[in-house]
Amino acid sequence: MQIYKPFVIDFETTQELFLKAQDLFIERVLGTVGDMGCGRILLSGGQTPLPFYTQLANNAVIDWSKIEIYQTDERYISADSPSSNQNQIRKSLENSLVEIKELNFFDTRLPIEIAIKEYGGKLETLDGPYFDLAILGIGEDGHIASLFPEGDYLQHQEVAAIETQAPSEFSVSQRMSLTIESILNSTEILVILTGSRKEYILSEMLEGKKTASEFPAKFLLAHPNVSIFQCLQGE
Repeated sequence: MQIYKPFVIDFETTQELFLKAQDLFIERVLGTVGDMGCGRILLSGGQTPLPFYTQLANNAVIDWSKIEIYQTDERYISADSPSSNQNQIRKSLENSLVEIKELNFFDTRLPIEIAIKEYGGKLETLDGPYFDLAILGIGEDGHIASLFPEGDYLQHQEVAAIETQAPSEFSVSQRMSLTIESILNSTEILVILTGSRKEYILSEMLEGKKTASEFPAKFLLAHPNVSIFQCLQGE
């Protein structure tokens, strides 16, 4: 696997981070909209990126009627649950929700194997890179989306989405997730890291001794266009 060095910026405040991330979003996505007439965005759940989505939803420059939204992963629970990634994403984008061209989420009303096949099949019909921009967080154990350390699903997959299992410390173990290959099938990837507990993540990614299977975020180093914006102040 060829390794690329990510572009890293440290910020003093999350406000500064979100403003810079917003600039990157506008440059990447609106540029694609101008060229192709439509942009495709991949969003992760979790507490780190949600405030950024709210800021994006309040930006009058973004024409959401030309943007399709996809999600990295989902807990296999009701979409109305407070713990549902799609529920949290919907609430974060509330101010622009009715304008968005298309929302593409895992359908947790279906049996899990059908929900995964349906969602993955939708991605496999897309031309070119699946996503113009993927926005990710990284868990303290190095997981991205619902791809956790030491999972056998971290090996090469022939499908776009798979079932995974979260470790026992997580409240919902049954998960649905895009594969590593699907996430990397993005023109650009933006990783947002906030809080002092994430301080070691970058050093582990770049200099640590763990393998990618032990620290899945290292798979992102196979992508030539990854930006990591971090603000390590606070919790």
